[in-house]
Amino acid sequence: MILLNALFGAIVLYLSIVIAYMMVLTIGAFAMRKKCMPEAAPLRIAVVMPAHNEELQVGPCVRRVMDSSYPRERFSIFVLADNCTDGTADRAREAGAIVFERFDPTLKGKGQALDWLFRTQAGSLSQYDAIAVVDADTEVHPDFLREVSSSLAHPDVQVVQGYHGVSNPGANWRTALTAAGFTLMNGLRQAGRSHWGGSADLKGNGMAFRTELLLKYGWPAHSIVEDLEFTLRLLLDGTMIHFNPDAVVISEMPTSQAQAEPQRRRWESGRLQMALTYVPKLLAAFVRNPRWRYLDAALELTLSPLSAIVFLEALVLALATFKLREWLPFCLGITAATIVYVIAGLCRMHAPRSVWHGLLLTPLFLLWKLPFYVRLVFSSKPTGWERTQREAELGRSEDEQPPKVQP
Repeated sequence: MILLNALFGAIVLYLSIVIAYMMVLTIGAFAMRKKCMPEAAPLRIAVVMPAHNEELQVGPCVRRVMDSSYPRERFSIFVLADNCTDGTADRAREAGAIVFERFDPTLKGKGQALDWLFRTQAGSLSQYDAIAVVDADTEVHPDFLREVSSSLAHPDVQVVQGYHGVSNPGANWRTALTAAGFTLMNGLRQAGRSHWGGSADLKGNGMAFRTELLLKYGWPAHSIVEDLEFTLRLLLDGTMIHFNPDAVVISEMPTSQAQAEPQRRRWESGRLQMALTYVPKLLAAFVRNPRWRYLDAALELTLSPLSAIVFLEALVLALATFKLREWLPFCLGITAATIVYVIAGLCRMHAPRSVWHGLLLTPLFLLWKLPFYVRLVFSSKPTGWERTQREAELGRSEDEQPPKVQP
């Protein structure tokens, strides 16, 4: 009984810290105001589009960026065709992009490809004020370039991350709940962290940088979560990432378990690796210079996925109901706070109806995630990037466009 009480108390303490942090971010998200200078002259932007075997997606993506509400003479599109064995480079050229091709079977991955581009093509890129990075399978909002230009024109902003959402939330329960997770992780939490003085996370898509910063660093992060790794390196070097919720890109999420599991395994294994490597560094930085930004990043790295938090809440609620009734009001309060966090996040980011409907199938999502976590613990961890197969490759033609971002 003593052991049960101790374990129960430890879980409740952890959940209390997590929920308190999430509620603080929720409040900050509604108070957050983006840093921008909308009246500033439009910057010259190089739009970099990394692509690996994206011949069906890259042409439409280039054309969508071409159709942006941004002065056409103020941006150019550079497609980085990395280790491609299909017609990606040809389709990109046909759509109007400038194409750089890279072939290096020993250094595979998006981080390695971007690092090669920024180091070998510095002369071409240095004539631009800013560099934006969008994936080749992305639906880019018509105002995306205008928004990142406005943010980077602000004297305090060197790096800006836009809102990365899901293009197919209505495909099935899996994509609906993935969209809910993106809404919270990529929307509400990013906004809350920015408001309270933390640094937003790079999401690998829909991000933009002052050119001199990237030409200084290249892309020094080569792990399986290179965007998060670069985020942490920049933070420790004193560079903050600002969030602009109106710079929107959306991309397709896997609809089947076979597609989704490798992607999830890469995300969550990589995040654990970053936590083990960077939490001690962040805490050491906080000791030297007590700033909230370091504690915020450490908390974010150690935060469990929402599905795991919900499972733990269900566990302690069941124990409090049937065994430890004195804890019941407290456990109900934690659960209620989590519900508020989810509802507030979906409202803040104007989630579509399909995402709200998907919440009804949360138990089904948990039944998938719990065995997934067991396999994650006992299987070998991924060491390299693994491309997620797109729905277009399962039968959709290039002419069938994905859902449009609503202006």
